[in-house]
Parts: sequence; structure tokens; C-alpha cells
Amino acid sequence: MASSGKLRTRWAAIGAACAVTLGGSTLGIVQASVSSGDRAIYVPITPVRVLDTRAGTPITNTTLKVVVEGTINLPSGSTQVVVPVDASAVALNITVTEGQKNGQYGFVTAFPCTSDSDTPPNASSLNFESKVDIANAMNVTTSANGSICLYVYGTADLIVDIAGYYTDHNHDDRYYTETEVDTALTSKADITSLMAPITPSLPVTLDSTGDFDGHTSITVGTNGNPIISYHDSTNGDLKIAACNNPTCTTSTNTTTDSTGNVGYFNSIAIGTNGNPIISYWD
Repeated sequence: MASSGKLRTRWAAIGAACAVTLGGSTLGIVQASVSSGDRAIYVPITPVRVLDTRAGTPITNTTLKVVVEGTINLPSGSTQVVVPVDASAVALNITVTEGQKNGQYGFVTAFPCTSDSDTPPNASSLNFESKVDIANAMNVTTSANGSICLYVYGTADLIVDIAGYYTDHNHDDRYYTETEVDTALTSKADITSLMAPITPSLPVTLDSTGDFDGHTSITVGTNGNPIISYHDSTNGDLKIAACNNPTCTTSTNTTTDSTGNVGYFNSIAIGTNGNPIISYWD
């Protein structure tokens, strides 16, 4: 091995290497776990007014239940599905007009409820002054029967507009490159294999023809396949494993440099021309 005084960096441009494991004189690759399951996503809509008490009686020190999911009656006199029945929350804009405080305080509390007799939480969603119009935007969880409640401390007319809602979405953290998607759409036979979950057959062995130490580096090529540079300690060579598919079940292995004892502390990246570039120690 060369002394530190003779340390130099070589750059190797090669024609075409997820987590790398070493052990038992083999070079292997392990696929990271994939996260999936239900997550709430936001669905914006054109704002719809679902409540306006100005044509009736103001709310005074009491709770008003408002059904927001499914087919509901709107202040305009029409009926409409503004929020689907499987929504988990709604994005509201609540306006207080003609408010009158109860003593020193006036506020509105928005909360999920199944009945207007449900006890409101000890919290404020909107504070108001007497005779001062004020609005606030908020997200409110809906109840099992698709309702929310609005509790007013004091007296106020309320205007409620819905701007969107949240619903559960079965997400998947896997992603594919534009090239992979284009290929799959061109050949429908490839879609099944492309969209299939990563199989538990990993890790796979990419090279077992010598002894390998911990000097490895990995990147992803423009074709979406991993490329791995690594040091062959048996022969003192710098090698490349270019995976033939995104899960690297097979690879094309080449020796990039075999002059001297080379390949320690290697690091790989993709250049602007799409070719891998490797720096390493001789």
C-alpha cells in the first residue's frame, strides 16, 4: 500500500452501481424497507358556504351541530355533496359577524361531535370583539356521523365556508423514474413486474470471486439501476457492479483498474453526461 505521502486521487469514467453489505468474502446488496398504509391527504375544492345564521337567530352561549359530509342542505336552498362521507377532517373558514361578548370574553370553539349536547373542549378556535367582524381558517376533525359542532361563548352570527377536506389515502413510498414509467406504459407486460412489491429474496450476492472489505460506494444510474464501486482486496483492484434492474437481482461486474493496489476509499457519483465517475485511492 502506498504511503500517505504518495496519496493521490484517480478519476475513472465508466460506461455504465441500495445498501451494500460485506461478509463471507462476498459483495451483496440489501433493499431498504418500504413504508405504506393509510395517510390523510388534503383535497382542495372550490369554497362552498355551508352555514349562514344571519337569516335566522344568532347563536348565544350554546352549541350548533353542522353536518358537513354527504348530501347536505346549503344556505342557498340547494343540496350538494361538498365533502364525501369518508372524509376525516374539513378545512373551514369561520366568520363571526354581529358578535357580542359575554362579559369580557367572546369566542367560538369548533370540534367534532355526534350531538349538540356534546361537551365542547376547553379551547378557542376564534376570539371576537363586540360588533367587530372577524374570520379564521382551521382544520376540524369530523365525527363518525359526519358532523362538527360550533360552540359560541357570547352571541354571534356564524358564516362557515368549506375550502377542502382530508381523506385517508393508501400511500406507498416506492417511486419509479420517468424512464421506468415510460417503459412500462410502452410494454404493458412490464407493468406487473414494475409495480410488484419488492420480494423478500434480498439480499443478493453480486460478487463472490474474492475477498472484499468495507470500501464501497453506491449511486443510481440514469436508467434507474444502482451502480456500486468496491475494492477487491484479494487482487487489489477497483471493481464496478452495474445492476441490471432496480432491485439488483443480477449485475454486470467489471474490473475498472487493476494497476497496483487500488480501489480503497472509493466514492461514486453520476456526472452531468449520465456517466458514473469514481474517485479512489491508489
